[in-house]
Amino acid sequence: MRIRRTIAASVLAIAVLGGSSSAVFGHECIIANRSDQGNAGALHSKVWVPLTLADIFGFIHGAVGGPPLTPAQIDWAVAEAVDQGLPANGWVVNGKVTIGAGSSNPNLSNGRGLDHLSIVHGEHIVGIYFAALEH
Repeated sequence: MRIRRTIAASVLAIAVLGGSSSAVFGHECIIANRSDQGNAGALHSKVWVPLTLADIFGFIHGAVGGPPLTPAQIDWAVAEAVDQGLPANGWVVNGKVTIGAGSSNPNLSNGRGLDHLSIVHGEHIVGIYFAALEH
């Protein structure tokens, strides 16, 4: 039964992801290759803000149409995300604008500079959210 729920959650995550992960993270621009020191410096700006895994797992339900996670489920999801290689400290994101919106620049979202959180990690995060519902 547990395996079936896990498969169902995975299928649902993939189905929901197509339309919602960009709604969840679409305006969250990150600099993929920025160092920890660079992120710390960016936080001195009013434009760049921290976005933690706990933040994401606290609000993702609204975008994917599922129930909110309990505090214990959020803790599980954060630990699982870190175990799966997502950054323990989350990201420093541009909280004001979608950088590069409407641009045809082929260098955007290539994993080496300016990226959007939904493109880089959206599917992964949504999958962990659905798995957390089982815990």
